[in-house]
Amino acid sequence: MDERFRKAIEVILKYEGGYVNDPNDLGSETNFGISKRSYPNVDIKNLTKEQAIEIYHRDWWVRYEYDKMKT
Repeated sequence: MDERFRKAIEVILKYEGGYVNDPNDLGSETNFGISKRSYPNVDIKNLTKEQAIEIYHRDWWVRYEYDKMKT
């Protein structure tokens, strides 16, 4: 994972850390910003930080080619 991703994920996890199960949240259960609504087959409550980072990298950084964006 490149340095720009590492910096980006640091910021994301600063604001999206920890498990929450708020009935008023449309995403339902969330952990590290990963929601049960978006990932119904993931055990959100037991999701590790490392697993969340893998999801962000695979499903956002790589998929949308953020690594190719100019700074």
